[in-house]
Amino acid sequence: MFLVYVIGFFVLYKLIDRLVRIPMIGRYADRYILITGCDTGFGNLLAKRLDQLGCHVFAGCFSEKGETDLKKVSSERLHAFSLDVSNTESIQKALAFVKSKLPEGKGLWGIVNNAGILSSLGPPEWIRLEDYKLHCDVNLWGVINTTLEFLPLIKKQKGRVVNIASIAGLTTFADFAPYCISKHGVEVFTDSIRRRLRPFGCKAILIEPGVHKTAIVGEDRLISWARKTFDKAKPDVREEYGEKYANYLSSKDALQGLLSKGSERISDVIDAYEHALLGCFPRARYLIGWDAVYMYMPIQYLPEWLGDWIYELVDKNRPLPASVSK
Repeated sequence: MFLVYVIGFFVLYKLIDRLVRIPMIGRYADRYILITGCDTGFGNLLAKRLDQLGCHVFAGCFSEKGETDLKKVSSERLHAFSLDVSNTESIQKALAFVKSKLPEGKGLWGIVNNAGILSSLGPPEWIRLEDYKLHCDVNLWGVINTTLEFLPLIKKQKGRVVNIASIAGLTTFADFAPYCISKHGVEVFTDSIRRRLRPFGCKAILIEPGVHKTAIVGEDRLISWARKTFDKAKPDVREEYGEKYANYLSSKDALQGLLSKGSERISDVIDAYEHALLGCFPRARYLIGWDAVYMYMPIQYLPEWLGDWIYELVDKNRPLPASVSK
């Protein structure tokens, strides 16, 4: 009987929680929102979505082409501009640009730190220190620097900071160490500012997608990065692992386990972004994708030896390093 009560209470809680999240804030024409990384992918789609809803959007683009293409398909409410989040001067120029476009006395309703890169794939010792730094420059320091520069405008409006982390910020994919390190950092930073922004009436929210089939995890792109990462490794490391190992990791077989579980429902992430920005009662974090919810997170709570064994089982065709198999 006790179990029935527990199940009933859980179901009731989930129902109430879902119903509470339905109302949206409205008055979209009064909302001014900054988004980074709008050239392609999540940022590009979110900028278009918010523009269609009637929000005023500042869309930071890394490339001139991304900026031009976005302007062609957007209304006058959307301001696309150049932004490199790894460069402090670029962020400060973006701040001046945004201030010049805001109505007098108005702040920002939201900052969406969406810009990110993934450009190395392989065992941690394959990857040069500069590649670790590059991932953190964009994915972590870029998030922190952009947030800190624009935070006064968020406080003025009692707005929201929305940061994209990843399931890779909650668990670890051994061949993606620089990316995981940067996303773990985003988790910590966002948790910290969420707690300290509460007295100001502001919110900080995490978006945590599982694997989604966007350009950043395209099969050909990942294969290319695996090969490049191996070729850039120190000679003794390349000898230790050998060509057989490198050829496997830069093949479709090696990526099948990861990409086959990836979702094509990109709109789920955009919906989460939208609710985080415009919902009356946003969640503190949005874990998105069946792989994140039902596979990677449960594995994270297992004993380490069991979780490691499951990951090895999924990747059972991986050869041993050459120096080990001798």
